[in-house]
Amino acid sequence: MKFDFTRPIIFVCIVMAVFIIVFPLVWIVLNSFKYFRDIITLNIFNSNWTITNYETVLISREENIIHQLLNSIFYVITTLLLVIPLSLLAGYGLARSHHSSMFKILAINLLVFSRIIPSVSIAVPYFVIFKLINIYDTPLALVIVYSLKVLPLSIFMIMTFIEEVPIEVEEAASIDGASLFLTLRKIVIPLILPGLAATAIFSFINTWNDYIFAAFLAGKNSANLQIAIAQFNAEYFVRWGELCAALIIGIAPVLIFTIIAQKYLVRGLTLGAIKG
Repeated sequence: MKFDFTRPIIFVCIVMAVFIIVFPLVWIVLNSFKYFRDIITLNIFNSNWTITNYETVLISREENIIHQLLNSIFYVITTLLLVIPLSLLAGYGLARSHHSSMFKILAINLLVFSRIIPSVSIAVPYFVIFKLINIYDTPLALVIVYSLKVLPLSIFMIMTFIEEVPIEVEEAASIDGASLFLTLRKIVIPLILPGLAATAIFSFINTWNDYIFAAFLAGKNSANLQIAIAQFNAEYFVRWGELCAALIIGIAPVLIFTIIAQKYLVRGLTLGAIKG
């Protein structure tokens, strides 16, 4: 019997990949419950476990991150409420466009091109504009930026999902007297619901994890969670315990949201992968 050398190699690669992904998260969780002295001395087995780090980042008067956490939640919810309906309408328009294929290709290329522009290269122009119209350091400024940031990808994703819906289904509904809006609401949206969930998750993550735009456009009043987390990394001193606790708080909402929507996420990512 011929031995297959690729199987152990694949197994080792998978184990290494899992270790690389899981180890940093485990390290962060463990250190979030340790005192600073135990962290810097790499004391694993004789550590004195504590919740002081969480008390500091959640309860302390001077350094708690609750305000920034609520800001991030507001930005995510508002951005999703704006982006998903707009992306649905724009994506449907592109998917069912009666214009020439050249127009559609141009529109898609513009969507893709907008995604490859580095955030830092447009943060300064945004800063100047928002200063001029007097909305710097306001939630409105970041909601506008985050909506514009995730809109191109959302439109592109929803367009591809709608293209997988047979046009004959919509034509049959139209023959039965259904309006375009009713067809979209009763037929198209239920069929692409997994795709909408996948789009919402990617938009959620892109908005929640932003640091560049918040660093340029947010002051003390409108700073998001990523800015608050960065305060524990000082110029000459890293407060590892508080930093790890803040990171866990930052990871938790994304993890919970993804777990809740994982069924739709998997179906959404595979939607359109196989055409029948």
